[in-house]
Amino acid sequence: MKPLAHALLIGFLSATMAFPPPALMAQEPAAAAPDKLIGLGYIPENAVGVAQLQADRFLQDKFVQAYPVEVAKAFGDLYLGFNPMEITALTVAVTAPSQQMPQPGVLAVVKTSETLDPETFFAGIDEVVDQVVSEEDITDHFPTLKGKAFYTQAIPMDYCCAHMLDEHTFIIGTMGLVSTVVKAGPNADLTAPAKMLAEGNQGSDVMAIFNVGAVRDLANQALSRQEIPPPFGMFKQIPNYTESVSVQMTCFDGFSAMLKINGVDEPSAKRLEVMIQSAMDMGKQVTMMQANEMLQSDDEIQVAMGKYQQRVTAKMFDALTPTREGKSLVLKVEQDKDSIAGANVAVIGILVALLLPAVQQARSAARRMQSSNNMKQIGLAMHNYHDTFGKLPAQASTDKDGKKLLSWRVHILPFVEQQALYEQFHLDEPWDSEHNKKLIANMPGVYRNPKSNAPENETTYLVPVGKDLAFEEPTKETREKFPLGTRFAQFTDGLSNTAMAVNVADEASVIWTKPDDLEVDLQNPWNHLDDTAPEGIQVLFCDGSVQMLSPNTTAKFLQLLFQRNDGQPLPR
Repeated sequence: MKPLAHALLIGFLSATMAFPPPALMAQEPAAAAPDKLIGLGYIPENAVGVAQLQADRFLQDKFVQAYPVEVAKAFGDLYLGFNPMEITALTVAVTAPSQQMPQPGVLAVVKTSETLDPETFFAGIDEVVDQVVSEEDITDHFPTLKGKAFYTQAIPMDYCCAHMLDEHTFIIGTMGLVSTVVKAGPNADLTAPAKMLAEGNQGSDVMAIFNVGAVRDLANQALSRQEIPPPFGMFKQIPNYTESVSVQMTCFDGFSAMLKINGVDEPSAKRLEVMIQSAMDMGKQVTMMQANEMLQSDDEIQVAMGKYQQRVTAKMFDALTPTREGKSLVLKVEQDKDSIAGANVAVIGILVALLLPAVQQARSAARRMQSSNNMKQIGLAMHNYHDTFGKLPAQASTDKDGKKLLSWRVHILPFVEQQALYEQFHLDEPWDSEHNKKLIANMPGVYRNPKSNAPENETTYLVPVGKDLAFEEPTKETREKFPLGTRFAQFTDGLSNTAMAVNVADEASVIWTKPDDLEVDLQNPWNHLDDTAPEGIQVLFCDGSVQMLSPNTTAKFLQLLFQRNDGQPLPR
C-alpha cells in the first residue's frame, strides 16, 4: 500500500476511535439550527475546497468539556475578544493559486452565540502574532475592514485579517481573499462549490468537498509531465472523469461516515469504478505479497503478522470498495448502539494490521541505527589506536613463530572503554587457551549487531584481510601486545574510498576473540556478504563513516573499495 494511502487510511480509522461513540451518545444531540450552513454566499467560484462544521455539537459535548475549556475561554477573551467555546458553526473555503492571486487563499466564516463587540474584536491579537498591519496600510488595501489585519509565520503565504460581518458572524482568512469577497458582498446566486456544500450535506456534523473542476486544468498539466508506467496510465484520466470528492460524518446518536466520489456524468462514474477496482486489486496483491514475505521470516512475530495480514486483507479491501449510485461512487461506514463494539474491534483490527508492519520497520530501522553506531565506535577506536601507536592494529597478534593469538577486537578494548576486560586477557596465549576461553562470554555489546541471529558471543563485524587491503596477514614479527599493522599513509586511494570493516552475513560470524576475519576474494568480493538483505550491507570506511551499500552494488565497486592503493577512483 502506498505510504500516502496508508497514512490516510490510518487517519480515517483513527478518527472513528478518537471520539468514542458511547461517550458521544451519552447526551442528546444539540438541535440543528435551520441556518447552520452559514456563509455560503461568500464561497468564491474558484474554491477548490469547501467544508462546514457544526461546531456547537462538538464544543458542547461532554468529551470536549472534560478538557480545560476555561483556558480556551480566557485566551479568547484576552486576545480575540470572544469565547471560542461559543462558536456554533464554521464554513471554510480554499482557493487554488491563479494569475490574479498567486498564493492559495483561505477563508472561514464563523458564527458564534456570543455577541461580538467591535471595540474588543481581535483587539489583543498583537500579543500572539508576529506583526499587526498599520491603519495606513489597511486604508490602502482594505479600507472597509471591521477588525484587524496581521501576519503570522504559522500562515506564511499572506497577511491575514478578521472582519466582522454582523454581531454574531465574522470572516477570517488570508487578506487577499477576504478583502475580495467582502468588497464584492455575498453572491446573489450560490457558486458551484457552495451548491455542492448545500446540496450534498445530509445533516452531517462535518463535511468537506474537494472541487476537482477548479483545478482540472492544473492537474492535467501536471500529469502530462509525469512519466507514468503503463499499468497506471489510465489513472491520468481521473481529473477528467471526476467532478468532486466529498466526505461527511455524523458523530452523534450513532456514528456514520460517507465518502462520495462524484463523476462528471454516469459514464464517467463507471470508468472511475473500473479504475478504483483495479487499484484495489493491485493493492490487495501487494499486501498479500508482503504477507507472504513475512511468512518466510525467521522472526516469529513477523510470521504472526503475516498470518494476520493474510486473514484481514480480503475483508479490509472489500470494506473499502465503494458502490456506484448513479454518477457517484459511495463508501459508507455506519455504527449504531448495537454494532459499536464489534465495529470498533474491526477498526482496531484493521489498524493493527496496518500499523504492525510500520512498527516492525521502525524496530528494524532502530536496530540498523544501533549497528551503525557500533561500527562508528569501532572506527573511532581504530583512529585512536593509530593516533597512539602510529599504525592501525594488526589483524591479530602473533607469537614468535607467527601463530595467531588474539583478534584485533581484543587489542582495541582499551579504546572502547573496556580497559578492565582487556587487562584480564593473557596476551601471550591464544584466544582458546584455558584462561582466555573463559573471557569469551564477556563480549562487549559494541561487537554485537542487534539484527544478527548469529550464535551467542559471535560477531559479524569483520575486517577485510588480504594483500593491499586495510588489514594484511600478520607475520611472526607482529607483537603480542599492541600489535601494529598498516599506517594511514599507505592508503593512497584515500581513507574515504577504502573499507575498514564490514557487517557480514550471519553464516560468516566468528567468536569475537578469535583471530578470524573476512579473507577477501577479489574475484568474488560478495562472498560472505549478505546480498539478500533488502536494505543492503553496512560498511565502515577508513575515515570513520558508516554507509549502506545496495545489494545491487557491483563486484567491481567492491574490488576497488577493498583495495587501499589500486589508484582507481570509486565510481559514484
